[in-house]
Amino acid sequence: MPDSNSSSTTIHWLDLESLKTAQLTRPVWGTNDQQIYWADDNTVLFLSNRAKSGLTQLFQLTIPTTIPTEFLEPYQITDYPLNIDNLLVNKQGSLVAFSCQVYPKSNMDETVQKQLQWNENGRRVYEFDKLFIRHWDEYMTGVRNHPFLMSIKKGEDGKYKTTSKPIDVMFDLDSDSPTRPFGDIKQWSFSAQNTKFAFTRQHDETSSVAWETNLDIYTVDLTLTAESFTVSNTSKCITCDNKATDMEPSFSPEDDNVLIYRATSVPGYESDKVQLKLYSNGTISTLLPDWSLSIGTVTWSNDGQSVYMEVGEKARNVIYYYQNISYTQPPALRNLTKLGSAHEVCVHPELPDIFIFTWSSIIHPTEIYIYRNSASVPLSFYNSDLLQKVHLGTYNEFSFESNNDTVYGWHVQPTTALARNVPAASPLAFLIHGGPQSSWYDAWSFRWNFQSFAGAGYAVIAINFHGSDSYGQNFTDSITHNYGSLPYEDLRDGLTAALDQFSYIDGSRAIALGASYGGYMINWIAGQTEMNKRFLGLVCHDGMSDMRSFYYATEELWFPEHDIGGKEWENPDAYDKFNPIKYVKNWVTPMLIIQGGKDYRVTDTQSISVFTALQRKGIQSKMIYFPQENHWTLKAVNSAFWYETVISWMNSFTKK
Repeated sequence: MPDSNSSSTTIHWLDLESLKTAQLTRPVWGTNDQQIYWADDNTVLFLSNRAKSGLTQLFQLTIPTTIPTEFLEPYQITDYPLNIDNLLVNKQGSLVAFSCQVYPKSNMDETVQKQLQWNENGRRVYEFDKLFIRHWDEYMTGVRNHPFLMSIKKGEDGKYKTTSKPIDVMFDLDSDSPTRPFGDIKQWSFSAQNTKFAFTRQHDETSSVAWETNLDIYTVDLTLTAESFTVSNTSKCITCDNKATDMEPSFSPEDDNVLIYRATSVPGYESDKVQLKLYSNGTISTLLPDWSLSIGTVTWSNDGQSVYMEVGEKARNVIYYYQNISYTQPPALRNLTKLGSAHEVCVHPELPDIFIFTWSSIIHPTEIYIYRNSASVPLSFYNSDLLQKVHLGTYNEFSFESNNDTVYGWHVQPTTALARNVPAASPLAFLIHGGPQSSWYDAWSFRWNFQSFAGAGYAVIAINFHGSDSYGQNFTDSITHNYGSLPYEDLRDGLTAALDQFSYIDGSRAIALGASYGGYMINWIAGQTEMNKRFLGLVCHDGMSDMRSFYYATEELWFPEHDIGGKEWENPDAYDKFNPIKYVKNWVTPMLIIQGGKDYRVTDTQSISVFTALQRKGIQSKMIYFPQENHWTLKAVNSAFWYETVISWMNSFTKK
């Protein structure tokens, strides 16, 4: 690892029958092969930064008929002056879509020239006349994600070549597609016969992008010729009547006039219930309108009559099969997976009722699985050797009553309990999730990994309080205007219930930890006298401390305007109602504060304010500042340092 904050990804072969694997591309540190598509039966297209320029470009691999024993040499197809991303290939292998960050009304070469001029003029000044000034972890300096379309053709030598210049579908628009910061190729789709291309975009042209959640789906018409294609000069918005979010269009594999997409219905509410929509010949209908759960990524079956849906259900990400969505026969809904977290459904191109997916749980890192014969079977075993070298804490779901509802949480035993079979008195890591409209899922994660705390000898309790997702929309909505009440009461009651149900946990040696909204709750608990003395120490990662100043410093204003109650200057009492900074006088508990320097969701002054107050009051405290991290700690060495520092802080109070 010459650069321990980097990584390398390569392409692997996995035979579905023998389960034999082979690494196809040569590993080079810092090189990442990604976003793989079959262009035909023996060729895959992918993106990689292994070009001589160091930029991410389009490559191909020719796949042999038998598992290779040596690395294959990729062939570079494009050589553009900018990085490209978000690869999408039509099923005929003749059209390619990719994103590139360009200035509006500028092509790639013109964008490069503008960037060179900016670098050469010696000025380091950004000018803004609208929001966003910055978003998530980057300043918005003018370049935009635009979708480019390009035709390709396989030559007699077996190598693909471009047969057209890339066409910027959004050339004139000061807008992003995929949307930032988390949009990807699920926001685009080619129709089956290549007569249309659909894309999702945000309305970034004015400052309202900061307080509106209005995403819309547009289509452009395509006309194919022998070796090229044309794109219509105008795009058609098919969802502009809805002022909330419309996203992730996916054309039917059988009909160019039919697509599905996901949508919310409440403008300005990002965590509204996500519903499945069917667009057919200009008419939009809602599928499963009475379902209380939000629908995640959706994948068509090969016949265009049914879909596979990823759904968050009681803190598990499961897969449902929704059959006959066009109502040619009575529709039917079938649950295919029930435990852990399943993602990335990839349907077998020929055989029905078979698909590949990824799966993980609290005790198992992500691996590749296949669903066939009504059962899920693992295909990959990349983590098996590592798992044999470690002890993992067993886990179970528990529940309790709070605020007239059944509230659920996870309990993970410390791994020290495995050696002695009967758990002895163990200290407690009491984890509080962010979002707040998310959940602690039965899933593996590099951030806030339960096993890292269990491995350090801690029992783990993680509660999905009121406001969490996957328990029905009413439960999610209940946190609105109640940031410091219902969730706080659930955590209070949940701590009591956990200590009653798991008697081996030593409640006198408890540490509470949280990030984002969970960090807000840490700051709120610090000021509440009925709770702050229940913990020997607190850990706050990127948490809000002053809700009034938070409103003016954060980038996505729809969060506080919906969740807390409108514009701060029009409703200051709502922002003060559950404002942690008002209760600094009650703070007595030692706290570790962690902050990312590129976190523009919860800015660094929120954490600095907490540290200042603690130091001024003479309360034991420590602050960790990661200048290159955003709202999350993502770099490998920084992540290791995070765990080492956090667990060391906890041990200083619980293991004296």
